[in-house]
Amino acid sequence: MPDERSSEHTDHPASQQGEAGADLVAQALAHLRGSLSGDGPASWPPTLARQKASLTEWAQGLDLLLAPADLPSKSIKGGQEHDLWHEEAADRYWKSTRNGVFGLQPGIELALVSSAEDARRFHLWEASPLEYLERLQLHNLLVPDLNRFEGLIVQSDELIIVTSQPRFDIIPVTTQEIDRWFASLGFEKITSAAYYRTADNLGVFDAHDRNLVRFEDTLIPFDVIPCQPAGGFREFIKQTLAEGHTLQAIRTTHTS
Repeated sequence: MPDERSSEHTDHPASQQGEAGADLVAQALAHLRGSLSGDGPASWPPTLARQKASLTEWAQGLDLLLAPADLPSKSIKGGQEHDLWHEEAADRYWKSTRNGVFGLQPGIELALVSSAEDARRFHLWEASPLEYLERLQLHNLLVPDLNRFEGLIVQSDELIIVTSQPRFDIIPVTTQEIDRWFASLGFEKITSAAYYRTADNLGVFDAHDRNLVRFEDTLIPFDVIPCQPAGGFREFIKQTLAEGHTLQAIRTTHTS
C-alpha cells in the first residue's frame, strides 16, 4: 500500500496475526464455502444474511471479533469500500470495509452479450463478503502475504471486515509497464486495465496505474480486482479473445 494514503495515526492494537493472517484469509473463505454449500445448488449464491452470520460465527470461534473502539478514530477513505490507516509498528496499512460495501465483482448478464453493432460489455457488480474474500485470496496468489485477515466487527446490521497490507513506497508505473508485466506472467489484455490468463482461468480487472506500484524488480497489484470467471462470463471472455475483440466495463450499483 503506498505511503501517501494516510497522514493520520492513532494508537490501536498492532497486528496480532503475523504471517498467519494470510492463512486466515484462506480459512475464512474455506469456512464460508463449506458452511454455505450444504443446501445444494438452489441456495447458491447464499444470501448476504447467511454469509454474514456464518463469517461471524467463524470469527467468534477464533477470537477474531473486534470492537469498534479497537479501530482508530481518525482514518481516510480508501476508494469505494475501505477506511484506511497506517499501523506504524508493523509498517502496514489496515483496511476496514465501509457502509456494507465489499468492493466490486466482474460479471455479465446474458442480455448484455453484444450484437455486431454494440461493444462487448461486462458489469462490475457490488460484491458479497464471500466474493470479497475470494478477491483477497486471489490477490495473495499473485503476491504472497499481500493481504492479512485482522478481524471482524459486527455493528448493528453491518459487517466490517478488517485486513492489512504492507506499506510500499510510491514508484509510479506506466500503462505500458503494466501491459508488459502481465504479459510476462502469461496474461492477455482483454480491455483497458483488464487481463486474463487462460492457463488458470484468472482475470485481473481495474489494473490501472493507480492500483499498481513498483517494488524492486516487480510490480505490486495492491488494489486490483482478481476473479476466476465462470459460466457465461468465462465463455464470453474466451469468445472475445478468440475473435480479437476487446471488452468495455460498465459499472453498476446493483448486487449480482
